[in-house]
Amino acid sequence: MSAAPSYRELLAPGRRMLLAAAGGASFIAASDVLLVATALPSAARELGGLERYPLVVGAYAAALAVGLPLSGAVIDRRGAWPSLAFGCALFGSAGLLAPLAPAMEWIAVLRLVQGFAAGFLLAVPLSVVVQRIPVHLRPRAYALSNSVWALAALAGPVLGAVLTDLLSWRAAFLVPVVMTALVALAGYRGMRDPAVRPADPAARLHPLGPLLLGATVAALLLDPRWAPVPAALFLLSEWRSAHPVFPATRAGRGIAILCATAGIAFVGADGLLPLGLQVGLGWPILVAAIPLVGTTAAWATGSFASSRLPLGHRAQMLLAMLIVIAGVALMGLPVLDGRTLAAGIVLAAFGMGIQSPVALLSASRERPGGEGRATAGVPLARSIGGGIGIALSGAVVLSVVGRRALDGAASAPGAVPAIADAVQHANLLLAALCAASLPAVLLLRRDGGR
Repeated sequence: MSAAPSYRELLAPGRRMLLAAAGGASFIAASDVLLVATALPSAARELGGLERYPLVVGAYAAALAVGLPLSGAVIDRRGAWPSLAFGCALFGSAGLLAPLAPAMEWIAVLRLVQGFAAGFLLAVPLSVVVQRIPVHLRPRAYALSNSVWALAALAGPVLGAVLTDLLSWRAAFLVPVVMTALVALAGYRGMRDPAVRPADPAARLHPLGPLLLGATVAALLLDPRWAPVPAALFLLSEWRSAHPVFPATRAGRGIAILCATAGIAFVGADGLLPLGLQVGLGWPILVAAIPLVGTTAAWATGSFASSRLPLGHRAQMLLAMLIVIAGVALMGLPVLDGRTLAAGIVLAAFGMGIQSPVALLSASRERPGGEGRATAGVPLARSIGGGIGIALSGAVVLSVVGRRALDGAASAPGAVPAIADAVQHANLLLAALCAASLPAVLLLRRDGGR
């Protein structure tokens, strides 16, 4: 009987630099999102644009929805190195300009650029696993990739809180720029292997679907009345296209629905968590960063637990979804002076950690020869859902608090309880929307147990 695959086998000398570059790409995207999330309330108060908070957060998600599927096709055609190099260059350039922003609208534009670049970074570790890692090592590779994401998230809130508290929110925006240079160097050394051929040299870019997705999320953030137009056009495009954004199989659609609704719940709740804790409840920035750090351990624990659960893909996905729903619903309970917000996001992160590896493994089977595009669909669906979740939760906060009161909160010296109440109401809506998608679990394949 052969021994079970180990992490020592996965991290053999020939793969170390390759996995370092792939993990570094995840590190940038993960730490940047939470680092900026921690610093953003301070930026909004200084620049006088608190009502633009959801727009800044959502702009990143809207652009990511365009960048991820395009990068999947680039990787299938050219390999992972061009995607990584382009993503690092664009991400770093926008990061250098962010500290100079004179208004929240400028930050929103720069986050839009960084979101597009992040799509080219996030697709790299997924493609490296399916194109360069043996099949028997992929479950551990996905668990390791998600754990790197989670460990990176540990650095984001801490760095964001410390730099904002001691220096300025502007300093916090510069940290990911340094990371991009280091990751690009690792990629230069580990990914330029001429012996490795691209998965599909004839793969073509099909930008219509991604652009319609990004337009849908952008419309939700700017004027939701227009969102049904690009959404309907996207569905029509997916139905008729020979190269849809998401795998055109029963299971592929089920994975996309479940990842999107999990993104609605988790990313929507996580995106406004600093607003609820720092502005709504008056928590000091260093204290408000603690729940975000807690999500790190929870996500990593969930990812490692996923590789050991004796469940099929369908059962494991159902378990993950139930945990995410329970965590976000807990965040909607107005008790314990906001500590339910902190506990709930940690519980939801544990569910997301369980979901990620099984979703990636399931998706990679739905598009043979195009695994880069198929696995990119998982974070893409989650990002689209996240943009929708942020738009919905931001709309709830705006409707409950009111634009005038929200503008006044930017200069308020203490807590604004109405904002915390509105964030909690929004979380209940997000949990309900996620729960409504549970029947989609039945679309997944029955096999896939370990």
